[in-house]
Amino acid sequence: MDKIIEKLFQYLAIYFDKIPLLSKIKGFRTILGFAGLAVVTGLKSYDIGDPEILNAIEAGFIIFTGLALNSKGR
Repeated sequence: MDKIIEKLFQYLAIYFDKIPLLSKIKGFRTILGFAGLAVVTGLKSYDIGDPEILNAIEAGFIIFTGLALNSKGR
């Protein structure tokens, strides 16, 4: 089971690195994800925008940041 999960994350890292625009900013992807999370958290704390949309954007930034961190270590 461990090898299956390891292979899955390895494939995710490989395919994440092949995205055309993101491959040019390899060193800044994690920072971009954390900055996006900070902006969304700020918007949520001041009740700006639709909460459902902000929750979806926050989930997207969490996934993006996780994939960036996963591909950085490979």
